[in-house]
Amino acid sequence: MTVRNNEQGTRSLILQAAFEIVCIYGFSGVTLGNLAKHIGMSKSGLFAHFKSIEQLHRELIKHIGSVFRSEVVSPALNVAEGLPRLEATIANWLAWASRPTALGGAPLLAGFFEFDDREGSVRDSLLEEGIRWCTHLRQLVTQAIAMDDFRQDLDAEQFVFELCGIYFSFHVSERFMRDSGSRGFATLAVEELIKRARRR
Repeated sequence: MTVRNNEQGTRSLILQAAFEIVCIYGFSGVTLGNLAKHIGMSKSGLFAHFKSIEQLHRELIKHIGSVFRSEVVSPALNVAEGLPRLEATIANWLAWASRPTALGGAPLLAGFFEFDDREGSVRDSLLEEGIRWCTHLRQLVTQAIAMDDFRQDLDAEQFVFELCGIYFSFHVSERFMRDSGSRGFATLAVEELIKRARRR
């Protein structure tokens, strides 16, 4: 039991180190060599836990998804259903992109662009996380419609598409352009999107 706990602890340490690297250098920066230097472990030691760089990347994607859900999704579940919960989720989502530089940005979003034209298991894992998130957002919008917070003829898919567009633009403006007005612009855009979605 102790050996298994030690193995799980080491895997968690490796994945956390990989998380720190991917936030800055992307998935291409998460190599066995970089990881070994980052945590002071030999490459052979890493191979004892992950048989390939692809397996490491897939596990990293799951780890990031888990952290994302704990920081963005879970806190919003304590808010009243309908529009309040959707708004809380969006606020948490915007805050996710504004974390301190060392762990800043949305690494899965960066991965979408990094792997958009590359086939394989890593792209499939990224796609799975992306679909899971969009499905969750659509469920929140559908819930808001059912509770009469939004008009009954609202197209939930179109709403989520536009919401993601706002977030993508915000992420680039916030993280790359370093525009101090990014958060205000994104907040206003979300408010306008919600205003159009409300009952007439």
